[in-house]
Amino acid sequence: MKVGLLTIQFRLYAIESLKQKRSIVKRILAEVQRSGPSFAACELGDNDSLTTLTVRVAHLSNDVRFSDAALQKIGKRLERGEAFEQVESHLEIL
Repeated sequence: MKVGLLTIQFRLYAIESLKQKRSIVKRILAEVQRSGPSFAACELGDNDSLTTLTVRVAHLSNDVRFSDAALQKIGKRLERGEAFEQVESHLEIL
């Protein structure tokens, strides 16, 4: 089995409290979960920052090319949202 990891850094806009940031995190994580049972996601670092957010998405598969394509698709869907935009992403297969 291979694991694909996609780390995405977001810039947040007009966030005034951690409660607002948490609602964005929940939306992003829910979007990943809707993609299927072979995906998992979590927030990394920057927990108290109101301007940045880092999320790591994992995908488990036997096929490296499938994991790569699936994670790139997730990255495209998460490029821009109501109060955030993707700044940087990094994909690796283990």
